[in-house]
Amino acid sequence: MPITSGHETETPPKLGGGGPGKISRRRGYGGDDGDHGRPDDFSSSRSRLRRYRVGVALFSVCVTMLFLGIGSAYVVTQGMGPWNHEAGSRVSIWRPLLLPYRQLWLNSLLLIASSVTLEFARRGMLKKQEFSTMGIRPPRFKTEFPWLAITVVFGLGFLAGQFLVWNTLRHQGVYLGGAASGSFFYTLTGLHAVHLAGGLAVLLYALCGDWTGRKFESQQIAVDATGWYWHFMALLWFGIFALLHFARG
Repeated sequence: MPITSGHETETPPKLGGGGPGKISRRRGYGGDDGDHGRPDDFSSSRSRLRRYRVGVALFSVCVTMLFLGIGSAYVVTQGMGPWNHEAGSRVSIWRPLLLPYRQLWLNSLLLIASSVTLEFARRGMLKKQEFSTMGIRPPRFKTEFPWLAITVVFGLGFLAGQFLVWNTLRHQGVYLGGAASGSFFYTLTGLHAVHLAGGLAVLLYALCGDWTGRKFESQQIAVDATGWYWHFMALLWFGIFALLHFARG
C-alpha cells in the first residue's frame, strides 16, 4: 500500500520485476548462457584449425598441379630426339637410369613409418586438448608417448636417405645438368624433399614448443595441419616413385 506523507507519495521499489528477492541473471549463473561450460578459446582454436586445414588443402592442390606438370614433361621428353628421315620417326636419346632400389625402398619405409607415428601424435594431442577442456587429467600412456619426436627422427632419416640416393647417382655419372633423365630425377625428388623439409620444420617448431613457451593450442594446431600435409607428401612420394620406375624408358 502506498505511504502518504503530506502531498508526496512514496512507492516501494520492485525487486527483479517478478517478486521480492529475484536476482537478475548474470553470465556464469544458470544453464542458459549458451556456453554449456565450454571456454571461448576452445571454439576459437577449432576455428583456427579449420582455416589451417583449408589452407593445407589448397596448398596441396597447387603442389599436385606442379608435380603433374613436371611428370608430364618427364614422359613427353622421353619421345623427343632428332628426326630420322629414313625411319620417318624420331630417334630417342633418352638414357634410362639405374635406380638404387634398395635405398629408395628403405626411404619409402621410413616415410610410411613417419606418417604412422605422426598420426598417433596428432590424435594424442587432440585427445589431450579435449581432456584439458573438460578439466580432466588425460592418461599419460595415451598422450605423453614421444610420437612426435619419433616422427622427426624418421623424417630426418628419409631426407638423409635421399642424399645417399643422389650421391649414388653422382657416382654413376648422373648429374643435374647432364642427361634429361637425371635432371628430371633430381628435380622431382629434390622438390619433394624441399616440401617435406618445410613440414619437418613445422614439426620441429611444435616439438620445441615446451621449451620456447608456446601455447599448447598452437602446438596442437601445427601438428594437426602438418599431419594432413605429411600424409599427402607420403602419397605424392609413391606417385613419384611409380613414375620413375614405370616410365624410366
